[in-house]
Amino acid sequence: MKFRNGILLLLIILLACEEAIDKPVVSQNQNLLAVEGVLTNENKSHSITLSLPYQSLNGQAAPATGALVQIIQGGNVYTLTESPAGSGIYQTPVFRAVFDEVYSLSILYQGKGYFAQDSSVPVEPLAAIDYRKVNDQYQLVLNNTGSNANYVDHSMDWKNTASCANNACEGRIVFYDLKTIDVNEIYKPAKEDFLFPVNTTIIRRKYSVSPAYRAFLRSVLSETEWRGGIYDVERSNTTTNLSAGAIGFFAVTTVVSDTTVVVE
Repeated sequence: MKFRNGILLLLIILLACEEAIDKPVVSQNQNLLAVEGVLTNENKSHSITLSLPYQSLNGQAAPATGALVQIIQGGNVYTLTESPAGSGIYQTPVFRAVFDEVYSLSILYQGKGYFAQDSSVPVEPLAAIDYRKVNDQYQLVLNNTGSNANYVDHSMDWKNTASCANNACEGRIVFYDLKTIDVNEIYKPAKEDFLFPVNTTIIRRKYSVSPAYRAFLRSVLSETEWRGGIYDVERSNTTTNLSAGAIGFFAVTTVVSDTTVVVE
């Protein structure tokens, strides 16, 4: 009886067919402004990027050019300059974002105003870097550290070593440690291992994450890196700290960094 049921199941699988459905994707122009910007405690020019959502799959965002963009902190007002002209990238004067101060973003674009606020929280020191040998190359070992939400940006570069045989001699890995418990993160799809040779230079930059910034990053990861596993969440728009009519996030963060050269 079990053998007969097995044969029946096999026939059902073999005879089953799939019908291709070519259904066009319907997009809606919601006239939204996309905002990307992170201020840090580094004494440098920071950038705010403004763009317009595209209406087709794999499209390219058009820059939102000609806006008046300002950063306000206490009695200080920093007016940003679009550079290069027409790029939608707005640069601040050189300054350092101070810990525990509230920074406000003000945007005036095509007669409409947009507003956001954020404040940085402390960042914990970087833990010792960890990597392991895989055959004749190396791989980062990424672990949660500390008690506060953070993410670490790893930039790998071996362009000036004997192992560089082409122009693709660099890479980047961002490791998010948001201190949340998400089933879709635990069962997220596996990624291909990223390997690099000896003498690679690794620059790590660790960013602190405010509560609002953590909620934004969590919603972005749920729609991107964590999607495709066995426990997906229902699709939805990412959270934002911007006023109505804008999407994205304006963040203020504290950064620590270090540099390591990979040795045998």
